[in-house]
Amino acid sequence: MPLRLLLLTPLLVTVLATTAQPPGFAVTTIASGINAPTAAAFLPDGRMLVGQKDGLIRISTTPVDQAPVSLTTYMVAPVDNSAEHGLVGLWISPFFATDSLVFVYRSTGGQRNRLSTFKHLGANALTASETVIWETPVYSGCCHTGGALAFLPDTTILLAVGDDYTPANAQDMASAFGKLHRFRWDGSAPQDNPFADATPGPLNANGVLKTIYCSGLRNPFRGHLDPETGRFLIGTVGANNHTLAWEDVHLATPGANFGWPFCGELGRLPDGTCDDPAFTDPLITYPHLGLGAAITGGATYRGSNYPGIWNGRYFYGDFIRGWVKWAQLDALGAVVAEGTFMDTTLYGGTQANFCTQLLPGPGGDLFYLSYYDLPAFTGAVKRIIHTPSSGPQCVSAEADLTLGVGPQLTVSFTAQAVDPLGGTPIYTWSWSDGQPAATGASVQHTFTGPGSFIAELQVANALDTTVCASIPITVLPHEMEMNVDLLLDGPFEPLLGWMRDELRVQGLIPDAEPYSDLGLTPTAGPGATLTPGALSNSGPEAVVDWILIELRDAADPTVLLDRTPALLQRNGQVVSLDGVSPLIMTAPARFAHVAVRHRNHLALMSAAPLDLGTSTLSLDLRDPTTACFGTDPRRERGLLRTLWTGNATLDGKVSYVGAGNDRDAVLVSIGGTPPTAVSSGYLQADVNLDGMVKYTGSRNDRDLVLVTIGGVTPTAVRLEQLP
Repeated sequence: MPLRLLLLTPLLVTVLATTAQPPGFAVTTIASGINAPTAAAFLPDGRMLVGQKDGLIRISTTPVDQAPVSLTTYMVAPVDNSAEHGLVGLWISPFFATDSLVFVYRSTGGQRNRLSTFKHLGANALTASETVIWETPVYSGCCHTGGALAFLPDTTILLAVGDDYTPANAQDMASAFGKLHRFRWDGSAPQDNPFADATPGPLNANGVLKTIYCSGLRNPFRGHLDPETGRFLIGTVGANNHTLAWEDVHLATPGANFGWPFCGELGRLPDGTCDDPAFTDPLITYPHLGLGAAITGGATYRGSNYPGIWNGRYFYGDFIRGWVKWAQLDALGAVVAEGTFMDTTLYGGTQANFCTQLLPGPGGDLFYLSYYDLPAFTGAVKRIIHTPSSGPQCVSAEADLTLGVGPQLTVSFTAQAVDPLGGTPIYTWSWSDGQPAATGASVQHTFTGPGSFIAELQVANALDTTVCASIPITVLPHEMEMNVDLLLDGPFEPLLGWMRDELRVQGLIPDAEPYSDLGLTPTAGPGATLTPGALSNSGPEAVVDWILIELRDAADPTVLLDRTPALLQRNGQVVSLDGVSPLIMTAPARFAHVAVRHRNHLALMSAAPLDLGTSTLSLDLRDPTTACFGTDPRRERGLLRTLWTGNATLDGKVSYVGAGNDRDAVLVSIGGTPPTAVSSGYLQADVNLDGMVKYTGSRNDRDLVLVTIGGVTPTAVRLEQLP
C-alpha cells in the first residue's frame, strides 16, 4: 500500500515557545576545510559522504565515530556549477545492502536537474555507473533547484524541485518546476498519484504532469521523512523582499497546493497562513522582518543520545541566521511547542552561519554542514553532542492517553527518574492550559478541548533541574447539543410570544436548505434535506423556517469555523432537520462566537466568544440580558427580543430608498405594477413569512421594511451587526 501522509485537522492549538538554549549541548567539528559543502549522507558502516557544490564527492576514510576523520575523493559528478546550481543532495539507497547504490541530485551540464544513482565500490564510485532515475526539462533560470527527497515505504520516491526562478511555474501543472514529485525508480508516475490517469504519456487527460504530488513551491531545498509518523516535512526557502518574505515548512499531503507565488510575499494573513483557503497553509512559518533568511529543514530526531524530551521533535536551521530551532508536533501534525535549540554564536567557537544540511547520523546525534566557517570561510561537518548534567536522570515519562474526544479528557501521567546524588527526585508537571502545576511521580490532569496541549515534566534534585519530557495531548473535537433560542420579527406574534408557522401550513417550506443558492453554503456542503415528517408537528413546536447557525473564530469573528443548517420552531427553539431533536454540532475550537442567520432577517452574533468545552451549549437570543455584538442588533418586543426583518435583498442591511433597497425588492417580487398585486410562494421578499409578498394592504411586507429602519426617516438604513 502506498504511504498516505497525515492531513492537518484545524484545532485551537496552544503553542509553548521557549527562547532559552537548552543546557548540556555542544558542537564538535568532525571534518573541516571543505569547499562549499552542500550535501551529506552516512553509509551503513558509519563512514560519511560529503558532496561539494562543484560536484566533488568525498568519503571519510574511517567512521565518523573514530577520530580523527579525514576525507578523500569518492567521485566527481559532472555539474553545472553556475549561480545556485551544482550538486544539491546525496542519499543512500534504502536497499543498499543488496544494491550498493548512492543517489545524487544535481544540476547537469545539459541544464537539467537530475536524480541519478551511482554504484558504490567501497572507497569510491564510478561516474560511468550512472543510471538516470528522473530529471526535469531544460531549466533557464539561475536558481531554485529544490532538493528535498524521501524514500517511501512503498518503494516510490518523493523529490521536490524548485520553480527555476520563475514563480509562474509553481502553478503551471504541466511544468515540472515548483512541484513535489512522486515516481517509481524508473521515473514513471504511480497510478495512485493525485493527478495520474490512464492517458498515455507524461500528462493526464487534463494536461497535468502525472508525477506531481504537490504544487505551489518556490525553493524546497531540504526535506525529511519521519519513519514513525510518515510525515514528510519540506523546508521551503522564501523570497527576496525581506520586508514581506516568509520562510516555510510544509507538510506534504496528496494534491496539496502550497500557494507560491500567490501565498508568498503577499497573500498572507498576519500569522503567515495563506489568505486564500484554496491553498494549504505552512506547518511552520516565520517572517524575514527586514532581515535575510533561508530555511534549512530539517530532521525529526529519533535517536537515544539526547534526553527523552527531544525524541520526536522536528529540527530546522537557517542558512543565513546561524541557528537551529525545534518544533514538537501532536498526533494530528499540528505544532504544539517550539523553541531555540542551538545558536552557534553562544558556543564561543567557530560560528556556523551557513547551515546547508541538518541530518541524523550514527550514534544518535544530529549533524550539520557549515557552508562557511568563520574566519577561514571554508566548510565543515559538525556534530551536536549532549553531555549529561548533575541533575536527575530521566528514565521514563508516559501518558496513558495522548489523543481522545472531548470536551474533557482526563490523562494519567507516570514518570521515573534517578538522582545521581542519592536523593529523592522532585517531580513537577506543568500544563499549557494554564491550570496549576502538579507534583508527584504519578498525577492526573483533565484537559478541556478541543485543542492541543503540552504536559511538561521537570525533575529536580538538590543541585539541578532536568526537563524530562514534553508530552503533546490532543483533545479532539466533540459533539455538543446546541440549545439556541431566537425569534424572527417578521412572523412574530406579540400576544403569544411565539412566531406564526404559515409557511409550514401552506406547504411552502422546501425540503432542501435554501441557503446554498443564496451564497451561504453550509460547511458540510449544499443539499441538506429535511427528515421525513419534520414538518408534521403543530402548536408551539411547529417549524417556522430554515435558519443557519454559525461558529466564528474567537479572536477574529470574521473567520467562519462552521455553518450548519437547522430548523426554527414557533417557540423559538432551534432544532435539527427532523424538526424535533436538538441540533448537534461539532466543536471546532475551545471558544467561538455563535451567530444566527435567516434569509431575510438581519443576522445576529454573541458579543463574546462562548465556551465550547461542554456537551451542551445554551444561548437564548430572545433574552434582553443576552449580550449581542454591535449596536441595537435586535428589536425590542416587550420582554423579548427579535431579529430585525426586512433584508429582502440579503445584502447585510435594510433600506427603504436608494440603490438596492428592500422596498423595491418587495415591489419587484409582485411584478412591479399594480402595487396591489400579490405573489405567493417561498419568496425572499416575504419578510413576514406568511407565504405572500404584498406591497400594500394589511400585513404587507413594505411596512415591515419601514419599521425596521425606524419608521420615520425613509432614508435611514439599518446595518447588520456582524463583524
